[in-house]
Amino acid sequence: MIKSLAIWFSIIIGGFILFIITQIPFQMGLFGGYEGVGLTLVGLLQAVTVIPLLYIGLRFLKMSFKSIGVTTDNWKKDSLLGAAVAIVWAIVQFIWIIPHTGGASREDISEILIMLDSNWVNILWYLPLGIIGGGIVEELYNRGFFIGALTGIFKDSKVVLYIASAFSILFFAAGHLPANFVEWVDLLVPSTAYTILYLYTKRLTASMVAHGLWNTIVVIVVTIIYS
Repeated sequence: MIKSLAIWFSIIIGGFILFIITQIPFQMGLFGGYEGVGLTLVGLLQAVTVIPLLYIGLRFLKMSFKSIGVTTDNWKKDSLLGAAVAIVWAIVQFIWIIPHTGGASREDISEILIMLDSNWVNILWYLPLGIIGGGIVEELYNRGFFIGALTGIFKDSKVVLYIASAFSILFFAAGHLPANFVEWVDLLVPSTAYTILYLYTKRLTASMVAHGLWNTIVVIVVTIIYS
């Protein structure tokens, strides 16, 4: 048990570090900076570093990606469910939350506009980061491994499942470094939704679709409304 927990914790820390260091060179302006093709490279780097790390961790824990929710079972139903959640959240954000919390003057909106430079080509460069780095890799890490692997260590204990889920929600939000209450809400709500999707379906498909679609919707709608 202690060995398994040490492995799980090491993979969580290692994955968090990889998410950071894959962005640092681009944030420093290297390789074209954190824009354009650099955004695609970040997403791909996260995939080719974090996913193998998770695979190694799962092997040491005698688990597999399937055991943490990677499966094509009921993929159509799960995809529709995830898409519905993303669309509802987008409607709430762009009709109510964002307009009433600063609109274009919000720091996160400004950062998106700067990153994309009101250029639709840059949106295409961003999509691999938002869909692969966010929708796929982050869900494998934050929901699949964080919750699924930890629960598996404790023989699928319901108590551990719910405790791990609560910590996963907070860890995901905190890992995106929210600077104020509004940003905490912006992160905690979808993080909770992705976690509920994972718990409800016992698969990662719905949360991956919801996460990836939200990341896609936000850059497109922000560009249309605020650029």
